[in-house]
Amino acid sequence: MKQTSAPSPRPLDQALNALADGIIVLNPDHSISFANREAAALCGLNAKEMAGFDFVQFNTMSSLNWTLLGEMLEAGRTGSLILRGEATGAVFVTLRRISATGANEGHVVTLRDLAVFDHARRQATGARSAPTFTGATDRRMRPDFARQRAISPWLDRMISRGERALLQGARVIITGESGVGKTEIARHLHNFVANGVDPFIAVNCAAIPESLFESELFGYEKGAFTGASTEGKKGLIEAAEGGTLFLDEIGEIPLPLQAKLLSFLEEGTILRIGGTRPRRVNVRVISATNCDLLEMSEDRRFRTDLYYRLAVVNMPMKPLREVPELLDHLIDRFLTAINQRRSVPLHLSDDLRGRLRSYHYPGNIRELWNLMQQISVLGDDEEELPRRLMALDPTEASRRSGSPSDTTPSPLAEGTSLRDAVSEYELRIIEEAIRVHGSKRKAAAALGVDIGTISRKTRKEP
Repeated sequence: MKQTSAPSPRPLDQALNALADGIIVLNPDHSISFANREAAALCGLNAKEMAGFDFVQFNTMSSLNWTLLGEMLEAGRTGSLILRGEATGAVFVTLRRISATGANEGHVVTLRDLAVFDHARRQATGARSAPTFTGATDRRMRPDFARQRAISPWLDRMISRGERALLQGARVIITGESGVGKTEIARHLHNFVANGVDPFIAVNCAAIPESLFESELFGYEKGAFTGASTEGKKGLIEAAEGGTLFLDEIGEIPLPLQAKLLSFLEEGTILRIGGTRPRRVNVRVISATNCDLLEMSEDRRFRTDLYYRLAVVNMPMKPLREVPELLDHLIDRFLTAINQRRSVPLHLSDDLRGRLRSYHYPGNIRELWNLMQQISVLGDDEEELPRRLMALDPTEASRRSGSPSDTTPSPLAEGTSLRDAVSEYELRIIEEAIRVHGSKRKAAAALGVDIGTISRKTRKEP
């Protein structure tokens, strides 16, 4: 008997997958018959998995909100509309009937990423200064805050606090450990209050050399210093005009420039280097830090008056280990993103998923993404994967909380006095509390002591 090989992809399917626009074909009962690769990327799903979904099920899983399109289907209407999603931005969607034969007709939905289209249009017309953009394939890793807020009531309250603050014109500071997603939260708050054309300027204050900080942030006039542009330069604050200025790692701003930033926050005007005429700039300001700015102000490393100008509303973000309810969602979301780049889908074993649930993630969401990428490359080979992950017990029911109660004293070494052993144990408890709570001040509050005690004992003074 002649053997038959597995069917190869149809030429039509290959052609549709090569399109820059997303295509979704709906059956007469509004279930999905076909979706091409770009449509899956825009929806944050896998194209093969989408086939067979009914529209209600699809709406609950997609990163886009399809409610309006569902209403059009139910009403028997066709037309175009713009949908928005956390991971994709604005998507132009068109609904058309496949035929006009009556009740048995299906529909075709086309999706066009407007940022990608605008970039292509500018290139085709030879326009200069085309804005940078991130396509759907790269932007699908943006967090799905709508789903995360449904999973975590705490996160919903925190983001709602920031949204209310910006609606009322108040400044927001986002605090938390590195890797918890402060930049993405700032971007969400900007998108919540901004128009589609309002700029979002993110400034990593730790990445700018101190000697260049003033010129980068405030700009300079022509001829202001040797090597300056003959046309002058607009600073990052001016570039954010009408939009949002996000100052990440705000604690790294050089102390001499903090007074100039304070003046801008109070007066709403800036003065370029070498300039004589103040310029008024209207921007929303969001800042972020993983430092305790009040503690820094006690050490005269950060101005207290600047802190209170920035921190009108504080959004303290918990580390990932304190919101374990989000872990499964993040693992599945990262897994979906990884599988869109692989020819053979990655499947996590129960053992490996258990280890991912048991890990305490000192690097937070950024570390989880890093681990998922390593697993994608290395598989579940215990000799290849990080020891910190493979050393965990996958059957452990509760995740590590990082509480000081986990720290137990070691037996006394020979010659160690009781006083030294107690001091060492105290120091271990304090260091763990600082790691968990993010600062000495918060650790002192959690342990019921004053900040002076914490500072003295961490310096190992008697």
